[in-house]
Formats: sequence, structure tokens, C-alpha cells
Amino acid sequence: MTDRDAAAGHHPGPPRFMHADETIVDPIFVDGHHGLDRDNLAPTIDGTPERDPDPYDPEAFSWSLSDQPEDSDAVVEFALTPYDDAERYDHGDHHTAEFQPDVPGTYVFELAAPDGTHRQTVRVFPEAPEDAGGPPRLELDGRYDAENEEFVLLADAELSPTSNAFREDLTVEWLPEAGSGLSLSDVTIESPITESPTPPSESDGVVGQQVRIPADALDGVTRLFGAPYDGQVVGNVDEVLLDPEAGTVELPNRPPEWLDDAVVYEIFTRSFAAEPAGTDFEFLVEKVPYLDELGIDVVWLTPIVPAWSAQIDRAPGGPHAYSTEDYFDVAEDLGTLEEYERFVEICHDHDIRVCFDLVINHAGWTNPRFQDTIAKLGEDIGDKYVLPHVEEWDEDSKYFDWFDRQSGGTDTDAPPAATYFFGTRLQPNLNYGNVALREHIMAAAEFWAPKVDAFRCDIAWGVPHSFWKELRRRVRAMDSEFMLLDETIPRMPSFAESEFDAHFDTTGFMDAAHAVARGDRPASDIVRAIEQRFIDGFPTFTRLLNTTENHDERRLYYEAKAEGRRENVAKAQRAAMAAAVTLPGVPFVLYGQERLIGEYGMPRESAFGDDDDRSDDDIKNDPYKRAFMNWDEYPEEHLQFYQDLFDLYHELDVLKPAADLAQAPHSNIDPDDVLVFGRETDEQSVVVVINFGDGPATVDLRNVVDPCNLFTGENCETGGTNHATRVEVETLGIFETPSVLGPSHRP
Repeated sequence: MTDRDAAAGHHPGPPRFMHADETIVDPIFVDGHHGLDRDNLAPTIDGTPERDPDPYDPEAFSWSLSDQPEDSDAVVEFALTPYDDAERYDHGDHHTAEFQPDVPGTYVFELAAPDGTHRQTVRVFPEAPEDAGGPPRLELDGRYDAENEEFVLLADAELSPTSNAFREDLTVEWLPEAGSGLSLSDVTIESPITESPTPPSESDGVVGQQVRIPADALDGVTRLFGAPYDGQVVGNVDEVLLDPEAGTVELPNRPPEWLDDAVVYEIFTRSFAAEPAGTDFEFLVEKVPYLDELGIDVVWLTPIVPAWSAQIDRAPGGPHAYSTEDYFDVAEDLGTLEEYERFVEICHDHDIRVCFDLVINHAGWTNPRFQDTIAKLGEDIGDKYVLPHVEEWDEDSKYFDWFDRQSGGTDTDAPPAATYFFGTRLQPNLNYGNVALREHIMAAAEFWAPKVDAFRCDIAWGVPHSFWKELRRRVRAMDSEFMLLDETIPRMPSFAESEFDAHFDTTGFMDAAHAVARGDRPASDIVRAIEQRFIDGFPTFTRLLNTTENHDERRLYYEAKAEGRRENVAKAQRAAMAAAVTLPGVPFVLYGQERLIGEYGMPRESAFGDDDDRSDDDIKNDPYKRAFMNWDEYPEEHLQFYQDLFDLYHELDVLKPAADLAQAPHSNIDPDDVLVFGRETDEQSVVVVINFGDGPATVDLRNVVDPCNLFTGENCETGGTNHATRVEVETLGIFETPSVLGPSHRP
């Protein structure tokens, strides 16, 4: 990937594919009522972004439609408000645009920018029927044919299991990035495939499409995008990067290879010590060998930047630091930037990558740039948890339009009132319609990216897709193995379109694991949560985290103990982690799970008393979710289970995300508590048995299954008949077999 491709000019980025009833809109509110997604058409930053850029001239960027369907009356708009009850404040710059198509067809936008005119294409498909089913999936591949001096691309598209379409309805729509010089008239599409670098799948609902492009049709490095369409629903877009000079085909929309062998570990930074104020970078350095011994490959620290919540005693929700005061420094209580870089260095010495928590949907009330926009505050009532009213804004501040605003006022803010993340005034929303703000945040991303290996992106659904696409290109140009992890709740496949490599799965895998641990749902629901990813349209190559806990959710152990029916709750927690490691996905651990922190850790205390009507759900709902680490007291056998589990994960490729998930023939007397499934690669097949029940479970497997448990090393056979291998499993059994003998697909 060239520097020119990643960071030169104001080109607005890749083409878009959408339905006629969808909109490209960037609401000023970020909550469930107004929509859990944001987007706009936006110029990219030219060259190296500045930390503190001056405002762009109001006339610097202008948008227009240069081409649209004959029967279309659609226009470029500044602010669509289909989700907003309040009118958006009109700042008058209009550097970005929003769009609502009125008919299907192809729309071409022109962006007049300081460096010339750029174009962006939006392909609009008819509105999808309500009963259309799930979207199709697409995976691109390709090679350079030197003999014929052409690129040969293969598009494997696959219908959703819930689709009402037929295989012959499935097509792939192609668009080059505008300005690349490639014309679709130079693209030869062959279907069915006559020759293929990779044979197409012969399973039902899969279609292969071969594309040939002469090298001399390309004007330098060129991006080409494909979208699968089944006649009713358009699926996720994939892309290829063609370099005619080098004769290479790159797949930019792929996670780094190291992710498929990684166990991710989250630390709520200021709780990793056993007591308040005990965590700093020096302490974290001391604990790196522990993480290494545990089997951790990636460590994610919750925000380390300066923030209000880390500067006061007993902040609501604990010292979470998700209200950024400065995007270019580390918090004083943790140490210095040099000490943080030393922590990263020590992690690398132990082959552990570091993930930085990038919080850019909102900033913090104490951020100097937000404070600069306030002209007059109301009376300070003397309660450190109650921010004063804003009686007057400084509309001449260069940062005034860096924050989302509504045209009217509120109970606390004079007009044009700022908007806040879920109404929390501590966290003002950032305005990604302002190009200077986008440049400031991009500069922050480029400041941290060379220092770390990955970004975990907080509230990713609160930042426009246009920005994420640009950010990914930039950090990948700096480090081709950089990883981006999104937080979207619920999970949304659209964030896998040249934006993120890995995704949260709170409403899928995590919710199912908690319900099974409580005893409220059958264990098979965890597999259904994995299969739902396939139905939802996530591409095969993207990765989802198998999380049983994170710092925003209740601890599984705490919840199951308080509300569940099981006697051996610690065992249920271990079983849930066994599912996270053995099912397709990336295993994820919240600090303390491995030491049973919900029983032995020191809980945090709420900032508010029981009689205070202010909510503090992060602590009151579960005082252990952000508890202090129990370094001295813990059950050794519980920790050993986690270590052994991660060791086996690293040893067996058949447990990795790319291995197939399959049904495994079996019978058992407690199907609600026992989960049985198969995993397969070309080299190995195993049957996995996971037991959430209080006592051991007996399961009958095919008689060709080897009864030796790869997890414990013990022979688990007990009785049975000649027609079955009967095994007894305490918590986890992994058994080799010549074949699983069941339908198989890639989840």
C-alpha cells in the first residue's frame, strides 16, 4: 500500500452500496432511540494531519450530484434528521454531506476540494422485501497472470441460509474507486468460471465469478470493490488492491494473520492492582510475565489518557477514563509516555501485543477544547458530581463546531446546546461533520498507532463509517499487521467493510453464555449464537470475539451466583470459557476471570449511597465487574484450568477461528447442560464436549471417536456398547475422530 494511496488528497473514499430505503446520515445523538449507526460523505485529510488545525474555509469543500437516475429528484443534503427529535444546529460550513436516495440506480457525487474535483459513486439497489432473509456473503481472491499480463480475480459469493433467493439470482456488483482510471468496460466477467485460481465451492447457494482485468487498463495502484446481491438483499462489500507495476493482488479487508492464534485479555487499568491507586505503568510491567505464563497474546488496557474520572476519589463507575481530556498524553497517575512505551516494549519482549483503547465518539467535559467553547457557566452548587449549567457559548471559539449541537437549548445548556453520549454531560459528542475535528482525531490515531499493535474502538457505532474507512487505510499504511477491534452493540456486519478486523459479540455469544451459566437456556444456544453470525452476513474472513465478560457487563460468575440455579457456579464459568476457546471466534478474557475475582476480589464501592436516586449502574449492578484484582487469594485449580485451556488452544489448529464447525452425532441424558459439537480442518477432526452441569456428564459418541481427552490427557471411556464410545466429562472433553460425520460449514 502506497503512502499516496493512504494519505494524499481529499478524495472521499470508496464507493458505497445501499438499498433505496436506507440513508447516509450522521445524527447528532448517539443512543438507541436515534439510531445505532452514523455515516456521511466526507473529504479525507490531505497529507499528515495536524493536532490543532485551523478551521477550514466554509467554501473549501462543496458537494453536488453529477449523475443520477433519470427519474430521481434526490439532492445532496447537509443534515437529514430521520432519527432526531431536535433540529440540528446549522454551522454553515457543510464540508460533509448526507444522502437519501429516492429510486434505485447509480448516483455519482462530485466533491470540489482545494486539490481539485473528486468523485464518489453510490450504487443503490431496490428496497429489500421484509421476508428477504439474511444477506449474501462474499470473499474475493486473485492473482496476477504474468503470461497474459492481466489480473485474474475470483469472487466466491454465498447465499444466506435464510435467503429466499435462488443460486442463479446471486450476482456480484463491481465498482472501482472513483478517480482510479479503471473503467468497468475493461473488466471481463466470466460466469460460470472457465478457469479459476481457486476452485469455486460446489455447495448449494454458492456461486463463483471470475474477473479478468488487463494490467494496462490500470493507472497505477487501483482499488476494486465487489458487493454480493441475491436479487433482494445486498451483502457486505469486499475489496482488492491491484498493483500493475509490482504485479500483486492484495486483500486489504483481512485481519492480520496473528489474530488467528491470539487470546485477548482486557485490563480495567486502575483495578489491576489489589487496591486503589496501586496501578501504574511500573506495576503493569511487573505483571507482564504473569500474562505470558497465563497464555495471553494481546493485552487491552482501558483508557490510559488523562480524564476526569481518574482524577477524583470514587468516580461514578470507577476511574474508567472514557472521557478524554487530552488525546496526545497519558494520565499522570499512571506515569509518563516513556514509561507506557516501556510497558509496550516489555510486552513485545514476551510476544504480547498491546491494544490501545481509542475513544473518539465523545470527548470529556474537562477537555480544554470543549472548555474553550463555553463563555459563561452557571453557579457551582458544590457537588462534584453535578456539572454547572452552560449559560452562554463562545461561538467564536475555533473549536465551537467540533462538538455536536442542536439548534435549541436544554434544561442545562443554552442554545445551541451540545449533545452528550446517552445524555451524560461528562461526555460531549464529537462532530464528524467538521473536517478540522476529523483531522485532530486522525492526528491522535497516527500518534498512537506506531506505539501499539491495535486499537479497540469505543462506541464504534457512534463514529461515521466514512471516518473508520479512512482511519484504517492510514494505520494499515503505517503497519500492515495493525488490528482494529470495534465495539458495536448489537453486532453489525457493515463494520467489516474495510473498517474493522474483529468485532464485539455482546448480544450474541456473551448473552447466550450468561444465560446457559445461569441455567436459563440450553447449552446448544451458544452454538446457535455462533451460527447466527453466518446468518447475519459477517464475511468468513472477519473475526468475532468470544467474550463471556467485559468491563461494561456483569461478571458471569456474579450473575449466575445471584440469579442462577447452579450449585457449582465456578465450574459453569470455566465451561463458558471452554466454549469461548473451542468454538469459532477469538478467545477473550476479562482480567480476574482466571482467578475467580467475583469471589475473591475486592469490590468497588458506589460513589453514591443507597438512598441517592442517581443511577450508578456500573457499580451497583455488579461491584465485581471493575473490582480490584485478587493477587494473593485465588483457587489454584481454577487458574490452572485457564492456563491449560489456552495452552491447548495454541497447540491445536483445529480450535482456531478458521476451522470448520460441524454437527457431531451424540446422545446424552442432560442436553440442556451439555454442549457437543465438532471442529474440522484438513489435517484433524475433533468432537468437543462441554459440561455446564454441577456433576460429571456421560455422553455417547460414534464408536470411531478416540476416548482419550486431549485436554486432560486421560482416557474418559466408561462402559457403553460396541456401537458407541461412551465418555465421562467433568467440564471439557476434546476427542479426536477420523471425521465428525455431520454437516459442516464455515461460521
